[in-house]
Amino acid sequence: MKYDVLIKGGRLMDGTGMPWKKADVAVTGERIVRVGHLSASDADSVIDAEGLCVTPGFIDIHTHSDLGIMLDPAAECAIRQGVTTHVVGNCGDSAAPVSDPARGLLEKRFSYFARKGFPMTWHTFAEYLDRVEAVEPAINIAALVGHSTVRLAVMGFSEKEPSDGEMEMMKAHVAEAMRAGAFGMSSGLVYPPGCFAGTDEIVELASVVAGFHGFYASHIRGERETIVKAVGECISIGERAGCPVQISHNNPKYGAWGKSAEIQQMWEKARERGVDVTADNDIHTDFAPPLSNALPQWLQGRDESEISARLSDPASREAIREEIIADLKPAFGPVGLLIHGLFDRIWILRNPMDRATEGRTVREIAAGSGRTDWDAFFDLIRDGGRSIIGLFDYQDIEEIKKTVSHRLCMICSDGWIIPPDERETDDATYIPCSYGEFPGLFERFVCRDRVFSAEEAVRKITSMPAARLGLQSRGLIREGFHADIAVFDLERLRDRATDLYPHRNPSDHYPHRYPEGIEYVLVNGALSLNHGLPTSRRSGRLLKNRKSRDS
Repeated sequence: MKYDVLIKGGRLMDGTGMPWKKADVAVTGERIVRVGHLSASDADSVIDAEGLCVTPGFIDIHTHSDLGIMLDPAAECAIRQGVTTHVVGNCGDSAAPVSDPARGLLEKRFSYFARKGFPMTWHTFAEYLDRVEAVEPAINIAALVGHSTVRLAVMGFSEKEPSDGEMEMMKAHVAEAMRAGAFGMSSGLVYPPGCFAGTDEIVELASVVAGFHGFYASHIRGERETIVKAVGECISIGERAGCPVQISHNNPKYGAWGKSAEIQQMWEKARERGVDVTADNDIHTDFAPPLSNALPQWLQGRDESEISARLSDPASREAIREEIIADLKPAFGPVGLLIHGLFDRIWILRNPMDRATEGRTVREIAAGSGRTDWDAFFDLIRDGGRSIIGLFDYQDIEEIKKTVSHRLCMICSDGWIIPPDERETDDATYIPCSYGEFPGLFERFVCRDRVFSAEEAVRKITSMPAARLGLQSRGLIREGFHADIAVFDLERLRDRATDLYPHRNPSDHYPHRYPEGIEYVLVNGALSLNHGLPTSRRSGRLLKNRKSRDS
């Protein structure tokens, strides 16, 4: 028999976590048709994988590529990492549903993930998925519906509880998304408007998701001092709604360092009670959002002119500082650096208003101008609004190792697809994990630090996320499974997108380099990366939840 593709002589890591074995893999059409000793077989394309690892294509369980996949359907920064599937719609932010009154707010919200913008002309989740499918993406896309987006569509940035009518409208939006093929619902409970929702509201919406055999993913309500309480709330939501739980990037942030063991015990005890809980995390210690994200949540939806005016008034500025320090409504993780006065761990990555500040910490900027740390911080936001991007170095690498090595934790990037023309601009988004997260995982956590074996790393980015999504024929190298396959040189894997200001000279800063060592990638049987170079094949699929049947 002649196959379309034959991968010969590689070290097969099948995705189960079992030790590698020598085996050949044959592909016909979109499927793996034979796994075994096939050296005498013939194929249209033969890949010599001697000395290379052959694994399922990597599934990135937590991304924000909702618009990026339409701006850059070739998804080169994913393909070059060995990634064949992105899960979008995380942290409560999905690109649908869209109501006309909230359209501008949602487009503004997504401007961080898609800087060149994309017209969000759809209304329903089904219409959004149709648009994704129409661009013929190079990778598979699986989508979650975002609670914040749903709330925005119905209630805008209102801080009040929903009325009965508003709740019914939100439930209808979630049900429409699930019928359209969403795999679940996500929440972002430190970001407005999601942070304005009470636990009961989330439970009621998650109950709708449970009816469609979906799961609930959450950027929880507190990742620092209140992280234990927040993990408890997240698990409780799933338990009450009858819904599996995925706790997003659940590594403790500054202010909660040392609590990973306690959190992991909560995961384990929940599973003992019958609650299907898993978690994910990336392997980077920093995060680069707009500096203004550190302001109190109620300010996030306001016009930049209003924010600037409030920060220009001394009394208002002091009240905002006191509110941040009080941390009455725990904001996103990096705020812990402000609360503890660690302005020397906050770098300015992008400041179109004053390029001279780029590469310097807020503390250095303050000292050079005779201002306090807080005044320098507020002045930057007052003068530049959301265009000022900061790098918050707020996680501990040893804690991350403890988190990702746990058997219930899979590994994600928390990145997104960045179009090639966008990354070359002066105001390009800093997001190195979009380029090197998975090669970096093997380079640093497998080969250098020996946190876990290569086989276990593969499990955490293939079969484990596939199982969470309920995909029945992806995530493993098995006969009959879709031929999403990565072939790489383990010893040569290099993440080249890791030049960070805390560790390198600013002149060396370039976070958009492609990795080394990924040699071949197949997406649904088509060779998408050949000898380390993209082939321009766009063979991805829009994956849909079909009540636990693979799409």
